[in-house]
Amino acid sequence: MYTQLFGHYLLNNGVIDADELHAALTAMSRIKAKLGAAAIDAGYMTAEQVEEVHEAQHTVDKRFGDIAVEKGFLTEEQVRSLLSRQKNANLVLGQALIDFGFITNKQFEDSLFDYKKKFSLIAGDTEEERLENEMIEVLGINSMPDKDFYSEYALLFIRNLIRFLGDDFSLSGVVRNTTISMNYGCSQDVTGAVNFRVSLGGTERGFLGIAARYAGEDLNEVDGYTKACVGELLNLQNGLFAVNESNIRGVELVLSPQVSEDNLMMNIPESGLAVTLSFPFGDIKIAVVKQ
Repeated sequence: MYTQLFGHYLLNNGVIDADELHAALTAMSRIKAKLGAAAIDAGYMTAEQVEEVHEAQHTVDKRFGDIAVEKGFLTEEQVRSLLSRQKNANLVLGQALIDFGFITNKQFEDSLFDYKKKFSLIAGDTEEERLENEMIEVLGINSMPDKDFYSEYALLFIRNLIRFLGDDFSLSGVVRNTTISMNYGCSQDVTGAVNFRVSLGGTERGFLGIAARYAGEDLNEVDGYTKACVGELLNLQNGLFAVNESNIRGVELVLSPQVSEDNLMMNIPESGLAVTLSFPFGDIKIAVVKQ
């Protein structure tokens, strides 16, 4: 999540442009190892154990390290060691920008100082809590009437994007009180203690990119299989949200079947939220409207 937030900060403050950020994110994705790969490299886990943890993440909203510890694959000390390596990797974004010649070392130093000063660690907050609070602020959720609902849903969505698609994306825009369009999209209604509709999609390239990364395959045309892949990711997101609501609040939610639609149009009221995210493969949109 750090990568998206610091990249968004650099973009919004005119330090870099969108093309430069995408180039750096693409470079990062080639060299930044996920926790599972790092565990294999360190000899802590086998490939089969890593795959078992990844499968478990389809049914429960927990971090890789937490599940691995629960299953006895890693110790908490080993998780801390692996996370320490990943934290150092946060600096890879700055290094990639410097290597490309997009910024100087001085610009990186000044920007990093200003960024940390603006989003200083609040007393008592963990690093994870600080990043989540910052993401909520960037998305403008703090001022929304249903802040708790949108915060929980948006943060879960960001976590799932990183888990299942990758972290090489930037936050391109947040809109309300407007109508958004997607060349291809998939929608799902969730009902129960809380009622809402979610749509996921984007441009043709963006839609294909979602499906390809989620399926782990090369996909070149939007067809029934492609739409099913995007629908499965949306169902996974909403299913995990429903599980969280059941575990935390004891309420049950019902997921309607996903519906795919070409040239999807969705009205986003002032009380709704639509976020555009830019991956190297194209732009995608996630829209959430509470009924």
